[in-house]
Amino acid sequence: MKIFTKNSVYVQKNDIVYLNTYDLPIPASIFTKVFGKNITIINDSNRYEFVRFDNQTEIDFFQKMDWIIDYNELKDLNEKDIVDITQNIITKINNMITEFNSMQKKDKINNMNMLIQCELLKYKVNSLSDFILFKQGKINMKLPTEVEYPIERIKPNEPLIKRLTNKMFNKYKK
Repeated sequence: MKIFTKNSVYVQKNDIVYLNTYDLPIPASIFTKVFGKNITIINDSNRYEFVRFDNQTEIDFFQKMDWIIDYNELKDLNEKDIVDITQNIITKINNMITEFNSMQKKDKINNMNMLIQCELLKYKVNSLSDFILFKQGKINMKLPTEVEYPIERIKPNEPLIKRLTNKMFNKYKK
């Protein structure tokens, strides 16, 4: 997931690692910021952590990565809307696979990029699923301090009185 703010973008480590899966060209500053000179292990304990990028080249790079879900586009959507988006992506994947399978062998070789695009879209589908689980409170993701949690999402360690008060006021906003 990526989160754009006024002068930066935050990207989850999980997404940055996935960039390496298909040898996508990555600006050196991104690679250095995440992996540095030490061994970096990204696993279930830290894959949802965010890395901040504030260089304009880095921001532009992540702007173009449409297979990485954008928090700001999803945070106010309800579960049904997110499921609808997911279904549209699945339909697109299926159409691409059908088109690829109907090609002649020589055309398949020239269009291997279609398979990579399908894999990136599958990754996006999985990310959308994780986002729904996050909104349901089943996956914990600590958002950067300058980013607001979705309205229906309870912040980690938020005092009970604050949660109840927010819930009460949000009820009257609707």
